[in-house]
Amino acid sequence: MSPASPTHRLIPIGLALVSLALADGAHGEPGASSASDVYARIPIHDELGREQIPMFRIWNPDPLGSHEANLRALDPVLAAIVRKAQAGLPHLRFVIGSGLRTREQQRQAVSWGWSRTRSTAHRSGRAVDLWPLDRGGHVVFDPGLQGRIAIAMKNAAADIGVHIRWGGHFRGYQHQDRSHFELVSRRSR
Repeated sequence: MSPASPTHRLIPIGLALVSLALADGAHGEPGASSASDVYARIPIHDELGREQIPMFRIWNPDPLGSHEANLRALDPVLAAIVRKAQAGLPHLRFVIGSGLRTREQQRQAVSWGWSRTRSTAHRSGRAVDLWPLDRGGHVVFDPGLQGRIAIAMKNAAADIGVHIRWGGHFRGYQHQDRSHFELVSRRSR
């Protein structure tokens, strides 16, 4: 058989298809996601029908492992609020899904529809998105758990003597941004 034969040309295509199948299994397809995958409890498709597991993996490949580094990158006051809220919720684990963002990360968030503006408190580390974890260490976007985090964050901010804004109260946003917390500047109080 010559290198130009149809069979030889199919081998790279076959390898590519096998690679795609393996990648699909790694991206949360039904029955293919391992129980230890931090995103195993996230719905495979978002409200627009897009596969969102790959987007989450690009956005934050290891939310548990990067939590402390993300915490250190925040404005020190906001980091103190997050730490105090975590201490106040010993039976509810949560991690930073997004904190300080680069210009490119913010552009990506806007292009995906995860943010509505390129001007955000995330760019200065004065905003954070907190993701609750279930008992198995999987990210879950449960409104009840997010509400408990919001109460702990508001209490922690009050104890420290600062004001925060919770995305769960944003007006006009199609889906309330329950994961989002930001320091309120003195000018906007």
